[in-house]
Amino acid sequence: MQPLRADQTSAAAKSLTVAFWNDPLLEIVVAPDENKRAAAGQWFFETAIKYGLRWGEPHANDDASAVAVWFPPGQTQLSMVRMLRLGMWAMPFKVGLGGMSRFSKAMSVGEKFHHSVEGPHWYLMALGTRPEVQGTGMGSALIEVGAAKADAAGIPCYLETATESNVAFYTKRGFEVVAEEDVLGFTFRGMVRKPVQ
Repeated sequence: MQPLRADQTSAAAKSLTVAFWNDPLLEIVVAPDENKRAAAGQWFFETAIKYGLRWGEPHANDDASAVAVWFPPGQTQLSMVRMLRLGMWAMPFKVGLGGMSRFSKAMSVGEKFHHSVEGPHWYLMALGTRPEVQGTGMGSALIEVGAAKADAAGIPCYLETATESNVAFYTKRGFEVVAEEDVLGFTFRGMVRKPVQ
């Protein structure tokens, strides 16, 4: 795995859109409209990756078919001002006011979970792989990018997820559910991985 390059932003966003296609987050934001989901997902993840390139540590494989957006200590609380500067102001135009409202509800729960993590930590904002590389160890390698740095510093890692399959995947890699709450019919969870010494 290597740091994601700026010229891979579009490909990486496509990978995350495909990986999150049936994830509650995209379903909440764009409801069941699959045509909107493709366009809105691409725009949403491009914006998230641009944020990661400026203040985080996104990583990917050679063709960006497997992507993770990590944030180091000191950058783990995402700034709305920064997000707006990078284009998030367009969200109501991309997903409608209803989508914006649903997204805000989901994010408020995520922020509540995240604020419960005390002290310095690494934050895994997004991890996804395209179907053709799933099961090849790419996801685990991308987790290791941040987890190894967290272990070296003796600090935890944190993430949010809303699918049972993700909970199982992350649990096998040392994460534990520390908080959960229903959001618009979906169960959102905060998960923490304690440092391994």
